[in-house]
Amino acid sequence: MRKAGWKKKKLKMKISLKFVRSNNLIFRILSVFLSLKICFSFLTAQPTKKPVPVMNPSGFKQSDRLLLGKVSLKVTPLREYKMKAGSTGLFELFVPYESGKFKLGDRLGGIDTAKLEIDQELMRMSESLLKEKDIPQWHLQRRSQIEQFKNQLSKIEGERSLAEQMLENPEKYRELFQSSKKDDVNQTLELKAYLETLSNHENQIKEMLSYVESVRKEELELGEIKKKFELRKMQFEMRMQEAYLTVPFDGEIEFLFPYVEGEKNYIQAGMDVALVRDLRELHGQVPIVDPDWRLYNKQKLELEVKSTKGNITARYLKSLSKEISGGEELIYSFKFDQQDNLALRNQLGGRTDGMLYLKLSRSAHMVPKFLLVSLGPDIFRKESWRGLVAQVCPEYDLLDVGLYSVAIAKKTTLEQGDE
Repeated sequence: MRKAGWKKKKLKMKISLKFVRSNNLIFRILSVFLSLKICFSFLTAQPTKKPVPVMNPSGFKQSDRLLLGKVSLKVTPLREYKMKAGSTGLFELFVPYESGKFKLGDRLGGIDTAKLEIDQELMRMSESLLKEKDIPQWHLQRRSQIEQFKNQLSKIEGERSLAEQMLENPEKYRELFQSSKKDDVNQTLELKAYLETLSNHENQIKEMLSYVESVRKEELELGEIKKKFELRKMQFEMRMQEAYLTVPFDGEIEFLFPYVEGEKNYIQAGMDVALVRDLRELHGQVPIVDPDWRLYNKQKLELEVKSTKGNITARYLKSLSKEISGGEELIYSFKFDQQDNLALRNQLGGRTDGMLYLKLSRSAHMVPKFLLVSLGPDIFRKESWRGLVAQVCPEYDLLDVGLYSVAIAKKTTLEQGDE
């Protein structure tokens, strides 16, 4: 009985084991089939395109200016001139040693002025002597020369007349030559040679007399005397200019030389004495470091600078080139309003920071660049800013791209109709 029961139990175990094995095989077949189906569906499935989000930029700041960049600039006056010592010596100041406004031609001080005053008096005396002595004396000498030449001509004419008479009537004057051992032929030849010499001498004296009496002699000789004096006077005036510090134009003076009142102040030629500025206009000198800035209309560029009364705006005036470190640099000059000059006084000298703006054709929304790119990076890589704006903000038009923001404005009715 036990043996028959054991066999029966063993048979059931074999049947159940076969059933499990058959189930595992079916499971494996189904698993492989499902895997192949999934792979096939993955390979044949079309990729779905994500829709680009549309943004409404009306909530962003609206402005008619776009920030192009931050700049380092210099605030300069209309004119600026550094006055230097023209010579070496004792420097004397004629005005208080403090900043102030002065006019063209004002003298601030001088170098060795006591000696210059004596030289100036001597120059005045020389000018008086020229007018009262030298020129009248020249006219006297001229008249004396004319009289001398005329006397010589009279004497020559007398000698020539006598010699001609001797040739015409030798018998009459034979007694004068009785002591001479020469024959008549030799005496005649000598008289003819003497007459020729007198004639040449007479012509020379007449030419000299004609020149002495001419206006040309007066122009040349008196002109030489006057020009020599004018040269001396000009050289003295140059010494005066070097010695005296004269204001070259109306402006404000800032002293640079460490002058000590009540003491002797010696100065060397070439040392800085004062700085004069014409503050009727103030300009902002901006180096154009970004080549793209040159592409904008200059008249639409604006410069903004901080001041004691807030931000001040300047408008484009002109462009110029300056040599810096062996190369040329393009500079845009902007002009500030005259009413803002006082607030900008502290910005004179050295460099300051400012912002360069572009005046837009119409008011626009300033959308951050990073936000637009985050909405459609693939579109930005393929189509840049204009294509990105067309996708993200289809009802808006791109005006320009700034430093941090993109300026977009609502499309006009005409533009929408064209689309």
